[in-house]
Amino acid sequence: MQFILGILTILVAIGVWSWRLRMARDGAREAADLARTAANLPRRLAFKYRSGRNGLDLIEDPREAAAIMMMEIARARGGPLTDRQSDVISEEMIRHFSFTLEEAHELVAHAAWVTNKAPLPQETMRRLSQKIVADKYLGPKEVVDLDSMLVAVSEAEGAPTKDQLSLLQVFRDKAGLRT
Repeated sequence: MQFILGILTILVAIGVWSWRLRMARDGAREAADLARTAANLPRRLAFKYRSGRNGLDLIEDPREAAAIMMMEIARARGGPLTDRQSDVISEEMIRHFSFTLEEAHELVAHAAWVTNKAPLPQETMRRLSQKIVADKYLGPKEVVDLDSMLVAVSEAEGAPTKDQLSLLQVFRDKAGLRT
């Protein structure tokens, strides 16, 4: 009887210790998970901040803004983007931004993608025009150059349409250009 009681005591002691070790291991896992979560917090907060912003709010490069504005002007003609319009946009980027042909084509593709998800063209032009005008590295010459780029795109398929002229006017009003 004492022998069975001794074995039972040993088994209970082993059970208690294994339970305590398992609880300690689970606690260590939770602590490690908490540490990983804390370490990833800045990255997650930055992602949430950026994902909560509109695509236009993420644009910081004025060349990207200019490409999107040219795309909006081209699309304001109605219908899909034509090869001629795409070529004019690429030529303007090569001339004014010193891009290679490949870089220009990549930015045209990116601008087309952004304009698919952008708000109405008037709002897009208004917001991007504000970014261009407020950019501390751009002066009056660059603003006038952008206006000429937008005009070239609007004239790619002939005389500009009323919608294209309306978008040009939005930029000119924001930039303080006289028409």
